[in-house]
Amino acid sequence: MTEEELMKKIQELADARAEKFVFKKTARMEHIYTEELPEGEKDVFVLGSDMPKLIYRIFHVSAAGEISEIEDIKVLAEKSRHYSVDIKPTLKLVPPAVEESGEYEIVLENKMPEGAVEIKLKSSTGRDLTMIETYRYFDYVSRIFFVSCVAVSFGGQYLFSVSPDGKHVRLIVGNDENIRKRVDMITELLQNHVLPSYQTIDAGNKALTSQDVRGKVSFPQNDGTTAVYLSQFCYDDLESGNLFAFFIKENDEKNGLMFIQDIVTGRLTLSQAWTEEQKAAADRVQKLMAENKEEFGKHVHSFFADSLDLRYAAFKAGKLTAEAAKAADEEKAAE
Repeated sequence: MTEEELMKKIQELADARAEKFVFKKTARMEHIYTEELPEGEKDVFVLGSDMPKLIYRIFHVSAAGEISEIEDIKVLAEKSRHYSVDIKPTLKLVPPAVEESGEYEIVLENKMPEGAVEIKLKSSTGRDLTMIETYRYFDYVSRIFFVSCVAVSFGGQYLFSVSPDGKHVRLIVGNDENIRKRVDMITELLQNHVLPSYQTIDAGNKALTSQDVRGKVSFPQNDGTTAVYLSQFCYDDLESGNLFAFFIKENDEKNGLMFIQDIVTGRLTLSQAWTEEQKAAADRVQKLMAENKEEFGKHVHSFFADSLDLRYAAFKAGKLTAEAAKAADEEKAAE
């Protein structure tokens, strides 16, 4: 069997597997290497056009010519490492894709009818990739804008971080314990349908970095005019469990308001409606802001950044449920 014939059969097998997934989208298989095994068997290493270079998809060919895909992630990881460490150094030439870095340029994001977002990427070697984003979430504690993407032809999940300029994504690999804890929290919230997500990477990046994107509240005045207040930043008070949002009056930076924002509904409330405990917490936060700006700054984030710790705490306490999140979304849509 020639390489062309082999790749044709592998493509057919990959396409058949793709039909089992909800998006029913195929990906073009690119041949990387064929390893000859004992007894006439082979392992064929390939990359799909819907996957970055992290591990390879590997198709096993029996001595009788029967082809099956290896799906055990541990086996795939070990065989991929085997190629990189043992085989690649012995080769004079390798396909360009083998040398690509873990950073990918964002070429385009397409909103799809079912609410998903398709992302088109280009690798450092010029390879084109198309994936589906599952969430976009900025965690201000780790300072990472996480994006999770799925390779739709076989369901592989990949985690990226977004570059500060919002133009590239980089694969997150390794076992950094602090990052892993944050990702585990995000994953648990996602699985329980209580994780907010920006509409696109571009929209999230603009909300987080643009000075022109501001939250706005308005109050009617006795003289018939309207006072407009613009969002400045938020402060997570982990001690009391409150999310404090700071606003300043439009065209009057010396005039400000402090709200408590509900982590479930996003609703803002002024001090008149606060409990005595919340008022005490606000006094403590304002004192910290005046006396210890460095410590205060550790819990400050953009008005458009979520509070992972407070959200997770509300979820664990039973205050944040999928039903409550859905009701809040419906209320916002009706406004």
